[in-house]
Amino acid sequence: MDKEFHFFITYIVAQKAGFGPEDSYRIAYSSQYTDDNTRKYTINGEQTSEFETFISQTVDITQPQEALIRIYPAFHFMPGAGSDLFADSASRRDGKMHLLNTIPNGENSRTVLQTALDTGDPFRIGIAAHLYADTFSHQNFLGYKDGFNSLIPLSPFNIGHAEAFHKPDYVAAVWHDTRLVLSKERVDNKWRFLQAVACLFRLLKKGSSPTQDEVDTLLNSVSNAIGRRDDGNELSDERIERYKALIQDFEDYDKYAWLDQAVAEKAPDPLPTPDYPQPAPTFIWIRGYESSNWYQFQLAVKNHQGYVMDQIIKPLFARMEVII
Repeated sequence: MDKEFHFFITYIVAQKAGFGPEDSYRIAYSSQYTDDNTRKYTINGEQTSEFETFISQTVDITQPQEALIRIYPAFHFMPGAGSDLFADSASRRDGKMHLLNTIPNGENSRTVLQTALDTGDPFRIGIAAHLYADTFSHQNFLGYKDGFNSLIPLSPFNIGHAEAFHKPDYVAAVWHDTRLVLSKERVDNKWRFLQAVACLFRLLKKGSSPTQDEVDTLLNSVSNAIGRRDDGNELSDERIERYKALIQDFEDYDKYAWLDQAVAEKAPDPLPTPDYPQPAPTFIWIRGYESSNWYQFQLAVKNHQGYVMDQIIKPLFARMEVII
């Protein structure tokens, strides 16, 4: 999924689930920033005490497999539990199954989201909501380099849905997954994504479980906001306005906003001249950073990754007899 779901639709779902405007925004921002958190930072680099961030997304699929495992399965391609492997959605023509297969609404992704909800931390909830929603768009793919992902014979890029390009992530796209049985080969993303809305709403809902009328009302609102399947894959201004109309006290997304409130770039000393290459930047904390959204998000990334790796990913790879 992309910003259209991870930010706008997640924002809507969080508010309808009973989160206030501020926490709904933090959840939605964290959900989208999980994709934009692609740069490692070392803060206070000139001091003995340093803070190093973890990334939660990478566009470089040529990284070592171990590095990708700590990013893709942990944040974007959550494997299903053993009971999920026989899910109807995973009906392949070749009959293959895989322990790392991403299963929509799988048991592991529900557990990760519930664990985040139990912390009450909106940043952790947003990261887990991102992972959970991605189980719908990334279903039947692995966050791991394997021929199981291949849509193109002999392609070397069979990690995640690289061979399907961005088709699985577009809200209104219709495409074909030729690995699946004929009855499931045609993929209607809008139908998949509305499933994700309903399931995410039920899990995030504060207090009593939502009634079917509440679920249906939300689905109708989001469906109307998405519009027709032939409206194009790009997020249009018209769609954005329809989403904003469903959000109370809407705040827009700027992927640098949280960073700029917490971290400053220190000018190099000496200043660069034509005779010397530009030195690497030095980053320092802005006063009060401990309570900043960016710092809290970075702590949540570390806590999320640690939990997922220890409780889910490492045990799965142990069963596969792969050391990570």
